[in-house]
Amino acid sequence: MTPADGGSPKESIARIEELVRRIESLPDPSARRAAVDLVQAVMGLHEAALARMLEVVAAAGNGAATMEAMAADDLISSVLCLHGVHPDDVETRLRRAIDKLHRYFDSRGAGIVLLEFNPELVRVRYTGTRAGSGAAAKQVIEETIYEAAPEIVNLVIEGTEERDPGFVPLANLMASQPA
Repeated sequence: MTPADGGSPKESIARIEELVRRIESLPDPSARRAAVDLVQAVMGLHEAALARMLEVVAAAGNGAATMEAMAADDLISSVLCLHGVHPDDVETRLRRAIDKLHRYFDSRGAGIVLLEFNPELVRVRYTGTRAGSGAAAKQVIEETIYEAAPEIVNLVIEGTEERDPGFVPLANLMASQPA
């Protein structure tokens, strides 16, 4: 399914990844090379067209508002990132993703904190208290951040490690000691 026929962007990306795996497994090296060349040519055409479309929109009346709306749209933003023509820099897109994660986790009694950001590394801390939520939280964080900023090289997520339900952190024990 594609977004055009009712599928989500994530479903489209999964479909593309599956097709890439199938192309990579073709036994004929000539067929693999032709398939890769075709995809690269189409991507190049799309990149040039999208870049030109952004120039036209920016030059048009009320172009800034239109650009902002496109940058905030999940589907459009992911395609612009894919082609390297997103109007926002990586830090802006990362901060938008962190804000999205704040809204998601705040409504669930958890949190997310951006600890470090540079071109090589993004480090965040998840603060959730529900047992068993770490793996699901990690997946949501990874998907949200990589969708917004696929060029991030390393993403470190602290606080999603599953703990023994009987484990009580030392700080909690010390806090309950009478003075």
